[in-house]
Amino acid sequence: MRSLPRSTTLAAALALAATGALRAQGLDSLVQRLSAMSAVTGFEDAMADTLLAMLPGAVTDRAGNVVLARGSGSPVRVAACPMDEVGWIVGAVTPEGYLTLHRVGTTAMGPLFDQFLEGQRVTVFGRKGPVPGVVGVRSVHLTRGRTGGADEPFSLDNAYVDVGAQDAAGVAALGIAVLSPLTRAKLPHRYGPGLGLFAVPWAAERASCAALLSAARRANPGPGTTVVAFTRRRHFAQDGAGFLAGQYPEAEIVLLGAAAATEPGTGPVAGADSVQSLPGLRRVTSLALPARYARTPVETVALADVAALEQWLAAWLGGAR
Repeated sequence: MRSLPRSTTLAAALALAATGALRAQGLDSLVQRLSAMSAVTGFEDAMADTLLAMLPGAVTDRAGNVVLARGSGSPVRVAACPMDEVGWIVGAVTPEGYLTLHRVGTTAMGPLFDQFLEGQRVTVFGRKGPVPGVVGVRSVHLTRGRTGGADEPFSLDNAYVDVGAQDAAGVAALGIAVLSPLTRAKLPHRYGPGLGLFAVPWAAERASCAALLSAARRANPGPGTTVVAFTRRRHFAQDGAGFLAGQYPEAEIVLLGAAAATEPGTGPVAGADSVQSLPGLRRVTSLALPARYARTPVETVALADVAALEQWLAAWLGGAR
């Protein structure tokens, strides 16, 4: 075979590198966009609407999952990523216009999860749209002079959210009511040379969904049936994924899940997501992104790992794996 002229080879290499760079930029943008969104377990509608708009041909099933199915027959491959996160809802509104909180989600988060809220900015999602707020801290003046170690750690019983209202009527005017969902304010932050580190609450799950979305949009479906799904209520017994599995009992399933407590930069690893709530499945692979400071406000993933996951998923959806 005649070799290409040096200039042509160089041009082709540059074009290939440019294509890869553009795809990486697009994936990074998806990670940024999805990570900035909030979807408390049971309140995933806004996230679902966004994914439906970004994934032509996708529909919602009876469980509310966002599903794109292509092809027919065997083999059946299903890749699923959870939309939701553990968060909080408004438990009550005080006469002075403060909000009290209850946590939503059955996933064990550890004792520090609620403590991270103290003094932090939050977003309340009311009927009129998102409302910024802040969680109050204990008065420095009232605690001054006490002996150290006498006070109990911050808990949800100590959490009062100030949204700038003067009374309960002012809270209602903002569109906030009991059961309105609430999360920490999402401020995605990219840092670190080389790998390109990315920090935000729930970074691994959001970045995994971005990788799946990107792979679904560019991969050519392989033989048989290919299903891409974004499931609801992962943090409430995985019932969204459980419903999906019931629709495809003989499928080979890749389940993207919680962050793996592994140093970023090592590539996707075997995940620890429980599949006990997905009865009848014979072939399930759980994949996770390595994360530093998992399940903290600064959960950190490497964008290089996200790109590697996207490439793996694109190949798998295309039947190459």
